[in-house]
Amino acid sequence: MVLKDKVAVITGAATGLGFVTAELFFHEGAHVVGTFHKKFDKKKIGNAFGDSERMWYIQTDITSIDQIKHFAAEVGKRFERVDVLVNNAAVDTSGNIEDTSEDEFRRIMDVNVYGMFLVTKYIIPLMKKGKKGGSIINVTSSIGLVGMANRLAYTTSKGAVVNFTRSMAMDYVDDCIRVNAIAPGGMLTEMVDEFFKRHASEEFKQEICKMHVMNRLADPMEIAKPILFLASDDSTYANGAIFSADGGYTCGK
Repeated sequence: MVLKDKVAVITGAATGLGFVTAELFFHEGAHVVGTFHKKFDKKKIGNAFGDSERMWYIQTDITSIDQIKHFAAEVGKRFERVDVLVNNAAVDTSGNIEDTSEDEFRRIMDVNVYGMFLVTKYIIPLMKKGKKGGSIINVTSSIGLVGMANRLAYTTSKGAVVNFTRSMAMDYVDDCIRVNAIAPGGMLTEMVDEFFKRHASEEFKQEICKMHVMNRLADPMEIAKPILFLASDDSTYANGAIFSADGGYTCGK
């Protein structure tokens, strides 16, 4: 178990990639603290973790300073330190600059960038408190690296995550805190399903699949496993890296 007795915080851990990552970390021995905003399937969570004290979900709005301060304080009371942080929580949208309202652009940036900033800002002291450093993994996207038409707000937010990661890697190297990002391609998650429903076209979904060299979307576990690698001591020389797990999307085709 590569994360045995590690304390890991995962945002957006009740659904999609966050849930699968939480499940994987749990089975690798970690004490996992997961945040969720609104969606929480008690039956699904119970089936995955039972009533184990190693899995703890807290409802938190990551864009609220007060709620994040409270969240970090509660984690500190229970564990006194954090070893791993996975900044996964995100929201999506579509549209070019003319189609995207000011409120929608702000919503995407608030969750995908500002929320990541807040969580990291208030969890970092708990990582430093542990005296052994830690690992932060930020979830960006393949389209945060190369862009995509009609996805202005989401692409902008995920591009910001890339340099957020690189800057933090330089700032915290002396604290032995490694900061890396993972850039997935398309995944079969609830958020992606909702995106395709808005377009209501099987042909459009196939077009997205064909943009990937492997001609398919990823199972979330195919992304969770590289996140586990970056969280573990198997990746101690990885810092400031943007790890693409995108089925060849960024190769061009």
